Amino acid sequence: MQFVKQNDTYNANNAIRRSEKDGWMLGYIGISWPGPWPKLNGDLFVADADGWQAGIAWESKGPDIESIAGPSDERWGVFQVRFPLPVMSENDLIANFHLVLPLLKRERARWP
Repeated sequence: MQFVKQNDTYNANNAIRRSEKDGWMLGYIGISWPGPWPKLNGDLFVADADGWQAGIAWESKGPDIESIAGPSDERWGVFQVRFPLPVMSENDLIANFHLVLPLLKRERARWP
């Protein structure tokens, strides 16, 4: 995947390649997270099939999805997203990403 805008926050080197689904991919902001696990929240990014990115502030509680910041030159938004499964590992991050992907696709469709 080629990212449309490469920057320090949404760095292609931090993408979780195993997370790819329908051309979408999840990535770490900064370095990958060391333990301890479980995690109750965190910051990630998502890249869509066209390489555009959005920020994801995930929580274990709260609304399914909520806009935190609108589109800018570098991203199509920042969203708080509830991950429904407990996050005990990177595999759980990926599973949650796949579960919330329809919500992210819906939000992406709103951005031209």
